[in-house]
Amino acid sequence: MIIAIDGPAGSGKSSTAREVAKRTNSLYIDTGAMYRAVALFTIENGIDAHLEISESVLSHVHIRLEPSDSGVDVYLNGSNVNDKIRGSEVSELSSVVSSNRDVRNKMVSIQREMALECVNKGGSVVMEGRDIGTVVFPDAEFKFFLIADPKVRAQRRAVQLKEKGVPASEASLYQEIVDRDGRDESRELSPLKKAETAIEIDTSDLSFEEQVENIISVIKGNG
Repeated sequence: MIIAIDGPAGSGKSSTAREVAKRTNSLYIDTGAMYRAVALFTIENGIDAHLEISESVLSHVHIRLEPSDSGVDVYLNGSNVNDKIRGSEVSELSSVVSSNRDVRNKMVSIQREMALECVNKGGSVVMEGRDIGTVVFPDAEFKFFLIADPKVRAQRRAVQLKEKGVPASEASLYQEIVDRDGRDESRELSPLKKAETAIEIDTSDLSFEEQVENIISVIKGNG
């Protein structure tokens, strides 16, 4: 089966998806990390992500996801970039990158290929992103849409950064989140939106365990 988990940045979908995949013995595919890897590539190669990402540029971008103890390791052209793709500059630029048609076409193709290869071998997939239930796998057996108050999401992000020793301003993070939501929801190509059949979960006041259990219970038929 394919389990689609969508939602805006900071809603808790990545950590929740990793744990759901672990508990259901499923392959975890972090699609957001793939767009972040493309954003990192443009930064490291001096490419203007607003103008210059073409099919010829993308021919030099090779992304691979490998299962790991932390959920998934992201490789860009053979190098593990897990830490590099989590910075603020990459985060902000990834929503610009993801609005590029050529980028989306390539990433969606890779995502479908990875998922279908797993399913065809009898496995299950937990895939999270912005448009999994609406575009990538609209026929997914289970669809969830996680949301949370922007202030709560900013607080969570600040805690994550401080745990890594990175200074963080909740006010700045809040504005980044609001701006990114606006870009993701208004973009012409695959905008962030809830699939009609998706189950919405507001994680603002939920513990991590409650987020996970809400999804697991639906998958097991108890939701």
